[in-house]
Amino acid sequence: MGNKYFSKILFLIVSLIFVSSGCKEGTISNSGNEEPPAETTGADAEKELLDATDLAGFDHDASLDYIDAKEQSSDEASAEQAGTDRDVDFEENGTKKACQPLEKPTGKVVTVGPGQAGDLRSIVASAGQGTTIVLKDGLYLMDKGDNQSRLSFNVPGVTLRSESGDPGAVVLDGGYVTGELVSIAASNVTIAELTLKRAYYHPIHITGTPDGNTISGVRIYRVRVIDPAEQGIKINPSSAGGFVDQGTVECCHIELTGQGQKHVRNNCYTGGVDAHQARGWTIRSNTIIGFWCSQGLSEHGVHFWTGSRDTLVERNTILDCARGIGFGLGENGAERHYKDNPYAGVGYIGHYDGIIRNNFIAAFSNDLFASSSGFDSGIGLEQARGAKVVHNTIVSYKPPFSSIEWRFDNTLVLIANNLVSHNLRDRGGTATLKGNIAEAKLDWFQSPASGDLHIKAGVPPVDAGILLEPGLCDKDIDGQERDPAPDVGADELQ
Repeated sequence: MGNKYFSKILFLIVSLIFVSSGCKEGTISNSGNEEPPAETTGADAEKELLDATDLAGFDHDASLDYIDAKEQSSDEASAEQAGTDRDVDFEENGTKKACQPLEKPTGKVVTVGPGQAGDLRSIVASAGQGTTIVLKDGLYLMDKGDNQSRLSFNVPGVTLRSESGDPGAVVLDGGYVTGELVSIAASNVTIAELTLKRAYYHPIHITGTPDGNTISGVRIYRVRVIDPAEQGIKINPSSAGGFVDQGTVECCHIELTGQGQKHVRNNCYTGGVDAHQARGWTIRSNTIIGFWCSQGLSEHGVHFWTGSRDTLVERNTILDCARGIGFGLGENGAERHYKDNPYAGVGYIGHYDGIIRNNFIAAFSNDLFASSSGFDSGIGLEQARGAKVVHNTIVSYKPPFSSIEWRFDNTLVLIANNLVSHNLRDRGGTATLKGNIAEAKLDWFQSPASGDLHIKAGVPPVDAGILLEPGLCDKDIDGQERDPAPDVGADELQ
């Protein structure tokens, strides 16, 4: 602690000199790397995932289709900034304010018990704007099929939450019968402090409105999403072109267990949070575990693609997933057109701008590495333009295909101060690489097999990073301030 304290003083003047130039050196053009065999990269599985966006395996009714459509100007104006103005607040001593129980509800409150599970769909449908539906502790059997059990939120400002504030004490179980437990097509809906498990498709599915309006302000907070047969949380436009912008998934636990793997559909068509053409989302302080299959390649723990923009992915712990975090997927695909057209003339862009920072990604499962695809990538960037990938830690006990990779001609990214146990892989894009450390040793970390990737005192990443621009990554995964000689990776040793 003492050395780090004095370094803040000693480096203060230096920081003022260099703060504006820390990441402005020339890019590194990438080409010619050999492509791996299909069983390592999952190339066939990726193609199947891309093809699936046009098939019934992806869209289960008309409301799930995604298309190019007109922009909503008011939503565009509210989404101009990505990342730096969405930082979570922390106590001065580094203790997180994040992930605390919700305040008591205000306004109209409707209290429901487990014996009313069969009425819950109609209770949600009849809730007026500003209503909070409070669930008493217990098991809610939501396995009567979509027409009886799916909860459809079509009125803005409705909240569904537990009474106790204990996410594990209220369980909505779809029994792999009900396609979606929660469907949202309205702004400012909150789902909080409960468990959603065993949906036939997605436990939570968020779309624009059926008449083509974009929604915003959806909040998924302290929710446990367990064993989805497809994606845990799905975000995509409605068939009429209404997008889903400016939402948050925060402090959630999203997991595919070994038992749940047996129910995954469509050649491992699963993942944690999966979003199409979404703008301005924050995915923060979640734990995401176990998204892989013995055959087929799962999507990522967190995945934003097909023209998504300004996504902030920070302070998540992702354990034993075939792919950790992804911006974009594939060389071509569906698109979203933005009025300001930030990269005119470039061609297809899978993800615009955005920040991936302060995440722990670890892979230590023997079964994962024995699967057909193994640990494919920690962070994957495909046709991702303008993304900044900074201060992440990615550790596995066996080699992945890539700890971090950037792929395809239109990828243009900053990759800085990341700490990885294996490799940074060039697959044909352009990256500015600064301050990264590859081939990190397992004994540099506190408990890597359990996902605790905090670094030990005296290891090479300490004070080895470069200074980044103010606001890009001023705090670490625990909310502690970085000093003017930042440590490499997600953890700043205190």
